[in-house]
Amino acid sequence: MYKIAICEDDRKYIKILKKLILEAKVVDTNLLQFYEFYSGEQLFFHPQLDFDMIIIDIQMNGMDGYETAMKLRKMDNNFLLVFCSGVIMPTPKFFKANAFRYLDKNVPDEEMIEELSAIVKEMIERKEKPFVLCKYTSGKEQIRVYSDSILYIAIRGSGSQIFVHGKVKELYPTEVFRANGNLSAMAEIFGESHGFVRLHNSYIVNMAYIMRTTKESVELADGTILNIARSKLKYFQEIFAKYISAKYEG
Repeated sequence: MYKIAICEDDRKYIKILKKLILEAKVVDTNLLQFYEFYSGEQLFFHPQLDFDMIIIDIQMNGMDGYETAMKLRKMDNNFLLVFCSGVIMPTPKFFKANAFRYLDKNVPDEEMIEELSAIVKEMIERKEKPFVLCKYTSGKEQIRVYSDSILYIAIRGSGSQIFVHGKVKELYPTEVFRANGNLSAMAEIFGESHGFVRLHNSYIVNMAYIMRTTKESVELADGTILNIARSKLKYFQEIFAKYISAKYEG
């Protein structure tokens, strides 16, 4: 199931957007679940902000689209954000919200359907990526952290600590992300098929961020150095060689 929220104070346009998304026919319509919100304030009253995509009107009464988007980003950086407007064009500040697309309400339906097709395809692709729900120090809600934002996962008590990279790290530079599952549970989500390898009993590493290797350790993109367990050295070398080979062949 794909959850799509539309935050728009024009109720007629919400119906138009839903109709055009369905006409795009990218995914089985039975797998699409729509949520309607008529203001930014109303959106935040929803008990679970776990949407796969949120379409937000830039110009709304009360909390405008930018303010709504930035508040959402503080809770979850990984949903697909789309701005729409028929009057206001996005200014440079809107790029801080990390929107995937900006929809112009004035374009013909055919052009809008083409845009929405690309957007829905991106939503589907992101949904297929493995992720883990994390709690962090200053946030009450859980947020999704996807595989491409993870440097490595380490055992912490009965759970796991997620070390993040990229945009998530930029948004939460000092936060500590924790997940309830132990390392074995994390290994089932983030396995070799998704580019991860367990090179020690204490951590799982995203091979995409391995910059250098020796017989004893790996260095990650942020400078972190992690030791390779002797018992896992041969296994790691084989898995990493296959990963590199597939990466360059692809």
